[in-house]
Amino acid sequence: DHPQLLACIEAWGATRLIVLGDTIVDQYAACEAIGMSAEAPVVVVRELGCKNFIGGAAVVAAHISALGAQCDLVSVVGADSTADLVKQDLTAQQIGDGLSCDPSRPTTFKKRYVVENQKLFRVSRLEEHNLDAAIEDQVIAKLEQLAPKAQGIVVSDFVYGVVTPRILAVVQQLAKKHKLMLFGDLQC
Repeated sequence: DHPQLLACIEAWGATRLIVLGDTIVDQYAACEAIGMSAEAPVVVVRELGCKNFIGGAAVVAAHISALGAQCDLVSVVGADSTADLVKQDLTAQQIGDGLSCDPSRPTTFKKRYVVENQKLFRVSRLEEHNLDAAIEDQVIAKLEQLAPKAQGIVVSDFVYGVVTPRILAVVQQLAKKHKLMLFGDLQC
C-alpha cells in the first residue's frame, strides 16, 4: 500500500541502527598491461592509480547512513594508517565511530589489481584470529552504551574474528533487553 510505504520511508530518518562486524578497506588499483615477463610466464602491468573504499561491515553502515538512518559502526581496526582512512570515511558519512583498536592485527585490507575492468588478482592483509578478552570487553562496552538508543543491530560477519561467540551472546541479550530487531549479513 502506497501510504504505508511512504510512512515507512519517512520514519527511516528517526531510525538508529548499530552495525557490528569486520571492517575492511578495499583498494582497487587500475593498471594497464604492458607485456609478459622475460623471467616467468606472468603478465607485467603498470599501476595507473588506485582508490580506497570502506568495505565489510563499514560499507553496510555507509549504505544505512546513505538511506537516511542514523548508524553507529562497532568494529575493530589495527593501529595503522588504514584505520585512519576508515575513521575519516566514517566522519565524512556521519557514521558513529564505535571502533576499537587492536594492535595485534592490521586493519583488514584487500588490494585488487584491475586491467580494463578485469580483476587480475587480489592481495589481502588480514588476521582471522578471534579477539582477545580485553578487546572483546571494549566491543561489548560500546554495544551496551549504544543499544538503549537503537532500534536494531546488524551483524556483518566476514569471519575475521570480530564477531566472537561471547560478543554474539551479548548481542542476543541486548536485543531481548531493549527489544531490538536483529539482522544478519553473514559470509560464513
